[in-house]
Amino acid sequence: MPRAEFRDLFLRFYSTLEALGVDYFAYGGVSVAFWGDPRETQDVDAVAVLEPEETGPLLQGLAAAGFNIPPRQAVTFPIDGWVRAQFQGRFADVALGRTPFDRSALSRRSRFTVHGLPIWTVSAEDLVLYKLTAYRFKDLADVEVVLLRQRRSLDLAYLKFWADEIARRTGKFEVPQKLESLLDTTTRPT
Repeated sequence: MPRAEFRDLFLRFYSTLEALGVDYFAYGGVSVAFWGDPRETQDVDAVAVLEPEETGPLLQGLAAAGFNIPPRQAVTFPIDGWVRAQFQGRFADVALGRTPFDRSALSRRSRFTVHGLPIWTVSAEDLVLYKLTAYRFKDLADVEVVLLRQRRSLDLAYLKFWADEIARRTGKFEVPQKLESLLDTTTRPT
């Protein structure tokens, strides 16, 4: 079977979330295109703010839309909070938004239209925080681009508050340290 085009994956995944009425937001490479610079991405990502008992209809809706979900992941999704659905050789990752930070990010999401479909995406500040929490090389590069592009409109107090909260709640003390370092290098007046 040929690999799905990214556009087909995008439309199928986000239109399914929209049709199901899920409280969600995109937060991966798709969101980097809004707040930073567009870059190639192979998959789609979303945080779905649901109660564990509400995960069944989401998984059933994705399966009905043609996504393959490994049975073990379907069973553990309400517990471990993450599932990777596959569609014709591409992936859609769904994280279960359970934290106060996830709920804050949900309240700050923005609506954008891509490929003719309105979707919810994470705010620039929350994207920075999610990327710093993941702390992979490509995530740090994404953060730097977002900070450079959005430096005049960022809510720095919000960023610093949640960076400290994430460190306190998760032990990821590199989040506020890396944020400060990146802010120093990207938000200086030019």
